[in-house]
Amino acid sequence: MTLPLSRIDYTAVGVTSKGTTKIFPATEHRQTQKFAVADHDGILHVYGIKKGELQVSFKSLPGPRINKLVLAGSGRDKIYIAQGNTVRGFTKKGKLFLEFDTNLIDPISSLHVLGPDLAACARDLYHRYHDCKDADSYLAGEILNDVVLLPTDSNFVFAILACGDCAIRVLHGTKSPAVLRLPSVPTVLSLQRDGDVDSKERVLVGTVDGKVGLLILQGTKTLRITWLLNTTGPEITSLDTYKLQDGLDILIGRQDGAVEVYTFPEEDMVPLLRYRHNANESVTSVMGGVVGAAGYPEVLVTTYSGRIFGLTTRPPGLLEIEQNDGLAKLRTEIQQLQEKLNEEKETGIATDSLAPLILSVNHRMVLKTEDASYSLSVELDTPIDNILIQSDTPIQLLDVESNSAVVSLSACNPKEGNFVLATYRCQVNTNHLEMRLRTIEGQPGTLQIYVTSQVQPKCCRKIQIPICSLSLHVRQHQEENAEGPNGGPFNELRLVGSFTTAEMHAWLSLVLPDVPERPHLEEGEATLTYVSAFIGTLLKCKYKKGSATFLGENISSIIILRDVLTREATKRKIKLDVFCDVVEGSLTRVLELILPRLNAVHGLITKIKILNALEEWELKENPKENLCSEYQELVQNEGETKSQMARDNELLERLHAMIVDLYVDWERAKRSRRISSKEAAGKLSAALESRDLSQLLHVFVDSDDVTPLPSVPSIII
Repeated sequence: MTLPLSRIDYTAVGVTSKGTTKIFPATEHRQTQKFAVADHDGILHVYGIKKGELQVSFKSLPGPRINKLVLAGSGRDKIYIAQGNTVRGFTKKGKLFLEFDTNLIDPISSLHVLGPDLAACARDLYHRYHDCKDADSYLAGEILNDVVLLPTDSNFVFAILACGDCAIRVLHGTKSPAVLRLPSVPTVLSLQRDGDVDSKERVLVGTVDGKVGLLILQGTKTLRITWLLNTTGPEITSLDTYKLQDGLDILIGRQDGAVEVYTFPEEDMVPLLRYRHNANESVTSVMGGVVGAAGYPEVLVTTYSGRIFGLTTRPPGLLEIEQNDGLAKLRTEIQQLQEKLNEEKETGIATDSLAPLILSVNHRMVLKTEDASYSLSVELDTPIDNILIQSDTPIQLLDVESNSAVVSLSACNPKEGNFVLATYRCQVNTNHLEMRLRTIEGQPGTLQIYVTSQVQPKCCRKIQIPICSLSLHVRQHQEENAEGPNGGPFNELRLVGSFTTAEMHAWLSLVLPDVPERPHLEEGEATLTYVSAFIGTLLKCKYKKGSATFLGENISSIIILRDVLTREATKRKIKLDVFCDVVEGSLTRVLELILPRLNAVHGLITKIKILNALEEWELKENPKENLCSEYQELVQNEGETKSQMARDNELLERLHAMIVDLYVDWERAKRSRRISSKEAAGKLSAALESRDLSQLLHVFVDSDDVTPLPSVPSIII
C-alpha cells in the first residue's frame, strides 16, 4: 500500500442510500469542486469549499426519501433525484427545472440520465423515457439493482441492467436483451471515466461477493467482462475510477465499511492495493475529485449514517495547521450550542417528542457458499446498544472475528417454538455489527431481530427474516446445468392438480431462496435450477398450469419439497395428485459427494491427535532430531491445521446428520415408512465409522424384510 492518504471529516447529513453523492466537474483544472448529496430526509445538499471552509451552497426543504442522485446535462451540472416514483431536476444553484411523475407503481430504486433519455428501475421493471415520454420498457422478473445508459450511433441507447439472477442484461430499444451471466449477483454499475469524461463503452461492475469486473460493450452484439478483482469479499456498494496521483485508480466502497484504492491494471497485470481505510459502517458512495484544497485530489466518501469525509493526498502537516486554526471556531460553536440547550431547559421546552421514534436500520443476510453459512449485518445511523435475536427454528450462531460485541445466550423451550434467544451487547460507538449463523435444511421458520440504540434506548426496531426449507440452495443460471454436467441419477416428484403457474411459483418461494419476482415462462412453462451450497447436489424445477415436475439428486430435497407443497395445497383445499419415483443410483451420487469431505475431516482430527500427543511427549522442540519427515511437516504446519480445525470443528457432526437425514427420507420415499433419527443413527453408526461406500449403501438398500410398496399416486383433497 503505497498511497499516503489522510482523512478529513467534512459534515454529516441524514441516512443515505447507495449512489446519492456526486461531485460536479471542475470549472478549472485542479480547482476545488462542489458536490451534491441527498438523504432519506428528502433533503438535497450542495456543498463547496470557500475560504478554506466547507459551506452550503444550496439546501432543499425536507420531503420524501431520496433513493438515487445522478448528474447529467452538457456540463454534468444538472442534478436529478428520485423520490418515490417522481424524478426532480435541480440546477447547481438549487433552481427546480423538472418535476416528472413516472407513474411507476413501486419507488424508483435506480436512475440514470443521458441527454433527453431517462432510465428508471422499480423492483423488476425497467422503463425509459425520451423527453419525459414513454420510449420502451422491460419486465425482467428479477430485482434490478442498478442501471446505466450508453449512447449509440443511432437514435437508440444501450441500457445496461444489473439483475438479481447473476446476470447483466443489455437492452437496445425494444429488441430482446443480450444476457451476460456472472458468477454472483451484480450490485452496482459505474461508468469508467477519465477525468470528467465518462466512457461510452466501458462499465465497472461490483458484485455481492466483493468482485469487480470491467464490462466492455463492442458494437451491438459483443459483450464481455474482464475481472479486475476476482477474490471474494464483502459486498461492493460503490465504484469509481479516478487519477489520484500517478495513474488511474479504482475506488471501491464496501458494505463492511472498507474503502479501497487499487491500481487500474494494464494488460496481463493484476490490480495492486494502494490504500485501505475502514469507515466502521457501510459505504454508500465513493468518488474521486478535488474537494478540500486546490491541487490535492482525494476520495470523497459517504457512509450509511450520512457522514461525509475525504481521504486526501494533501500532506498531513498542512491538515494539522488548518485543523488547529479551526479549533478555536469549533470551541466557540460548541459553547454557543451548549448555551442554547441550557436556555431551552430553563424555559421548559419539552425535549421528548410525542411522535414515535423510528430507528433507521440497514440489514442484509447473504449466504456464504464457501462454508454454507449466512452473514447477517445490521447497522444504525446511531450507535447500537443491543441486538436481540430470536428464532422459532434451530439455527447455529457462529463466531465472527471482527465482532467485538458481548454475546449472551438465554435458555429456550423448543416446545414453545423458541429455539434460539441471544443478545449482542455492543461496544461504544458501534454502528455496524456482523453476525454469522447457519440454518438446517428442512426446518423453516422466522428469524426475528430487535435493535436498540444507545442514543434512543427507549426506541426498538423489529426485523423479520424468513428462513426457507431449502435455505442452503443457490439458484443457478437456467442456461447452465440444463442437464447437470456432473449430475447423477435424479429422483422425480410430479404434481398434478388445479393450481396455476403463479400459485406454484408462490409456493416455491416458501421452500427455496431467491425465487424471482415473477416466473420466467417459455411456452407457458417456468424453470428453476438450484444447487446445494453444502454438497453440490442439483435440483431442477419445471412447472406450469396444472402440473409440476421436480428432479433432485438428493432424495431429502425431494421429500422436503413434497411435504411443503402438499401442505400448501391442503390449506387451500386444492386437489393434488402426487407421484414420487426414487432411484437407488441417487444414493451413490450423494454419498460420493459427502464421503471425501468426511474423510478430510477425519484426517484433520487425526492430525490434531498426533500434534497433541507430540506436545504431551515434548517431542516438538527439536522436530528434526526426534521426528520423521511426515511429522516434521505436520509440526511445521501446526498453526494452519489448528486454524482449519477451528473453522470445521462441527463439520463432522453436520455430515453425519446429513447422512442420517438421507436415510430417514429414503425410508419415507422408498418404503413409505417413518423412522426416527435416533433409530437411523443407530443403524448407520458402524458404516459411518468405517466411511466405506459399499457398507453405507448396504444399510440403505437392506430392506429388513420389509416389502417395498408399489409406486402409486397419492391424492390430497
